[in-house]
Amino acid sequence: MKIKFNLVRIIIIFTLFLCYSCSSEEDTIPETERVIETTVLTPKTLATISLPSGTTIIFKTETDGIVFEASGDSDNYGELENLRDLSVLHRFLILTNENVAVPTDLIKLEEDQKIKEKALQRGTIEKHSVNLPVVKSFLNRVTKSFFQFCDHPTRRFNTSDDDEYKDSFINYTGISWTSSAENTKSEGNKCRKVEFHITNCADDGGIGMFFNHYYRLSNGNLKLYKTTYIPQHTHKYYSKTFTTKSIHVTKITSLQNRRFVGVIIFSKYKDGSVGELAL
Repeated sequence: MKIKFNLVRIIIIFTLFLCYSCSSEEDTIPETERVIETTVLTPKTLATISLPSGTTIIFKTETDGIVFEASGDSDNYGELENLRDLSVLHRFLILTNENVAVPTDLIKLEEDQKIKEKALQRGTIEKHSVNLPVVKSFLNRVTKSFFQFCDHPTRRFNTSDDDEYKDSFINYTGISWTSSAENTKSEGNKCRKVEFHITNCADDGGIGMFFNHYYRLSNGNLKLYKTTYIPQHTHKYYSKTFTTKSIHVTKITSLQNRRFVGVIIFSKYKDGSVGELAL
C-alpha cells in the first residue's frame, strides 16, 4: 500500500509540473505574436503648402490611411509631376525647407529607413497650424499645362500590371465608371491605394464636375466614400493609401457634356510599402 501511495504521489506531482510548464511557456510568448497591431490614425490636417502658382497642397491623415491632395489652375498641373514614385514623407521633405519639423504621422507610414532617418534629423511635430512656404529649389522645376490636351482627339485607354490598374482620359466627355476590380491580373482584385488627377476642360464660365469614390461592399452594393468637386479650368489631385485592401469604384460626372483630361490609378494590390504614393 505504501508503494502504491508513493506512486500516486509521483504521478500527481509530475502532472502538476507539466501543467505549470505549459502555463509558464504560454506566458512567455511575446505580446507581438499574440496580437497583430493595426495602425489607427487620428484624422487631422498635417500640413498645407502654398505654391506661387496658386496650387495648394495638403497632407492629412484619416482613420484608415494617409492623403496627399492638391488643387490649382490647370495650366500649372504638371508642376507636381516630378514627385511621382516618391513616398508621401519624401514629398514633404522635398517641398519644405530643412528647418521645418516633420509631422509624426508621415514618419509612421514610411518604410524607407534612409528617408525616415533624414526626416527625424529635422525633429517632429504633430501638425503645422500655419501654411508652409515651398522650398525655393522646388520653384526651378519646369511646369507643364495639361489643359492643352483638351484640344486633342477624344481618347480613353487603360494599362495594368500585377500591382497597378490605370485608366487614362484625353478630352473625354460624359460619365465614366472605373473599378479597381478591372485589373484581373491581381488576386482578389483588391487594392490599398486610390489616386486620380483630373483637369476640367471647361474654361471661364463653364460648369464644374464631380468625382465620386465608392467602396464596394461584400454584398455588391456601393458605399460613397468621398465626393470631389472640380471647378472649370481647375485640376485636382488626390492620392490615398488605405491600411486595408478593398474594392474601389470611381465615377466622374461631367455636367453639360464638359470635357476632362486625367488618370485614375488603383495600385498596391500586392503587399508592399505603405509609404509609396505615386502621382
